[in-house]
Amino acid sequence: MKKPKILVTGAAGRTGAAAVNELLKKNFPVRAFVRKRDSRAVALEKAGAEIFVGDLFDFHDVSKAMIGVQRAYHCPPFAANLLEGNMVFALAAEEAKLEVVALLSGWNDNSEHPSIVTRHHLIAKQLYLWMPSVVVFHINPGIFAFIYMLGLQSIVPFGMFMATFGEGRNAPPSNEDIARVAVATLIEPKQHIGKSYRPTGPKLLSPYDVATILGNILNRKVKYK
Repeated sequence: MKKPKILVTGAAGRTGAAAVNELLKKNFPVRAFVRKRDSRAVALEKAGAEIFVGDLFDFHDVSKAMIGVQRAYHCPPFAANLLEGNMVFALAAEEAKLEVVALLSGWNDNSEHPSIVTRHHLIAKQLYLWMPSVVVFHINPGIFAFIYMLGLQSIVPFGMFMATFGEGRNAPPSNEDIARVAVATLIEPKQHIGKSYRPTGPKLLSPYDVATILGNILNRKVKYK
């Protein structure tokens, strides 16, 4: 049987690129939605993906990207107008009569969260539940593993891992593991209807644990502050 074509948004990003490559390995046709044709987009094209360059906040672009597509993995851009972008995608998905959408969101959304983007994730997830014909799978990871690497500029020269994680613990998932979860829902959707998933790494880690791991990798003492 002919396999459904799958649209991946944010395809040049961390989980998006991983999802594109995972789908290509499984011989699914993939349309990779990117903001610009840069070296990352070219790499995806060489791997076998069809490249679509557009603006995820433009209804015309999103609708055009869905022509001939049956399923999608949507990675909303981290932006102040995240809610608007999610609505644009939802409306276009309904108009295109997509079968299923795997929606990347977050696990800690609530109406009183201090982050407006996190509150918008909450509203968007509720709105996607109201979609009349498209089945939506919610992929809700915690703090991604790569986040801990964003402080390397202070970790490497000064041995200081500075973050606002308090005493909290997290099981950080890799970009590839998040992508594998999303891909699993898209290639066998009947098994996942009505479910949401929180991809995690193999172990709960405190920020102090992370500092120790980074220190072992860098062969120097690293302190969490």
